[in-house]
Amino acid sequence: MDTHLFSSTQTHTHAAIAPNPNARRHVLQIGAEKTRVLLIDDAIQSINAVRQLACEQTYTNETHTYYPGVRARCPDRLRQAIIAASADIIRQAYHLPPQQTFSDQGSWLSIANTPPEALDPLQQLPHFDSHSQRDFAVMLYTNEQDFQGTGFYRHRPTGYENITAARWPTFKASRDAADAIHRGSESLSKTKSTGYFSDSTDEFERLGKIDYRANRLVIYPGTLLHSGLIDPTRDLSANPATGRLTVNVFIRAD
Repeated sequence: MDTHLFSSTQTHTHAAIAPNPNARRHVLQIGAEKTRVLLIDDAIQSINAVRQLACEQTYTNETHTYYPGVRARCPDRLRQAIIAASADIIRQAYHLPPQQTFSDQGSWLSIANTPPEALDPLQQLPHFDSHSQRDFAVMLYTNEQDFQGTGFYRHRPTGYENITAARWPTFKASRDAADAIHRGSESLSKTKSTGYFSDSTDEFERLGKIDYRANRLVIYPGTLLHSGLIDPTRDLSANPATGRLTVNVFIRAD
């Protein structure tokens, strides 16, 4: 009897992790480059089912990327539901053909928990995920707590908001020069980061932000400069039930 009840619960959870046909979709434009950032509110039929699944996973410290926390591999059915929920609005907003398919480039459940004093220098700056304009970051905000969201930025010295392959050499040269100045400075300045990145500095200008809201999908090109907005005084936890949990799926238009 207990086994039967468990199976029924699992089946219900599986069915609830699916795109919500009544989701609300928004297309925003960010910055001078008018990059399209997409929002899907109430994206998944049951965010509680997503949370339950997240709490069943095993999390380890991230070692392969610069994510400042712990991660678990995203279960297949959750990854598939997120891609399915995102595909149509991506095709429409970025003028891709109706038959365009997308391939998974990596997907995780992620919880920020690294103390600010333990951050690598590259974790203290806005970043981009890919040089390719065919790559997209898809992120599901999951928990109900009052966390901050995601900020988007312009690199002031170059004016770049998206770092494509063609722009990379110029951006890298500018960043290397800035790092050399920072290393030679005896005192902190507005251009030097000392923890989680949030507001504008002399080097990076914040263009805007997307608020963290449970069951909100945020979609943007992998080339766009961005940073998670994390308050270290209250946001750091490795607990999937209470931490700043996101589901991160990176996809490529094939």
